[in-house]
Amino acid sequence: MKKALYQQPRLLVIGLVTTTLILFSGCNTRQKKQDQETPAVKDQKPKEEVVQELSGYQVPTSYEITKLIYQAGAPYILTLSNGPEKAGEYITQRDKVLNLGIYATDLCYATTYMMKQGTMNYLEASKILIDELGISTTFNINYAERIENNIDDRDSLIQIVTESFGDTWNYLVENQQDVLARLVVCGSWIEGIYITTNVALKAVDNTAFLEALAKQKKSLNELVDLLESVKDVEEVTDLYNGLFEIQVFYEGVGDIMTDEQLKIVSETVATLRNSIV
Repeated sequence: MKKALYQQPRLLVIGLVTTTLILFSGCNTRQKKQDQETPAVKDQKPKEEVVQELSGYQVPTSYEITKLIYQAGAPYILTLSNGPEKAGEYITQRDKVLNLGIYATDLCYATTYMMKQGTMNYLEASKILIDELGISTTFNINYAERIENNIDDRDSLIQIVTESFGDTWNYLVENQQDVLARLVVCGSWIEGIYITTNVALKAVDNTAFLEALAKQKKSLNELVDLLESVKDVEEVTDLYNGLFEIQVFYEGVGDIMTDEQLKIVSETVATLRNSIV
């Protein structure tokens, strides 16, 4: 195991990475591409059933993972994030909502490092997807303006992004879009692990990352459980199978991930992510 050469932070448990960006009502939008498949929710459950099933789920923030990377002294690696210019290329609801989750983590990554242009780029990318998904909430009417007005204040930016994700999650759940709500969580989690494993592979000292990645066993189990009831939905099946494969592998991970385990997880997560982006 490599000894720490990065400045050692207090270990933070990497939460499910799900901070999602929201749209701005009344903004100019791109011409929407027509979905070429049936929306993810074909037979909606009664609203009361959806709310009861998901209301107890504690939606975490992606800031824990990006803060860990930042405090460990690791450099910001732009190429690890999904290109914001690709936002307009996604056609289906499934692809849009999964990449919305991915962009949420990319935005938090850029924000944590105070990459102002990156923050604005991922803000715009998320806006495109949110608009095309038709998600509109009262909280986010002035979202873009709030981001721009706080562009120099990291803590305020993180707070705004976190609050906006909670509002979006509630919107999806209350509008019986429970499959989409689950998918956006998956996209963010996958991107968080993808970034962390790649940073760990490049780090001179990766001890903090290996310990934090090992702690993902709990959050991964929760994520797979979240998908269990919808695993037979066409838009979910492949994703569920991919995450389940990672869950099975994690059964052999102890309190700290080994370098060999890191390599395997990195490759597996990269394959799953590539099928999304």
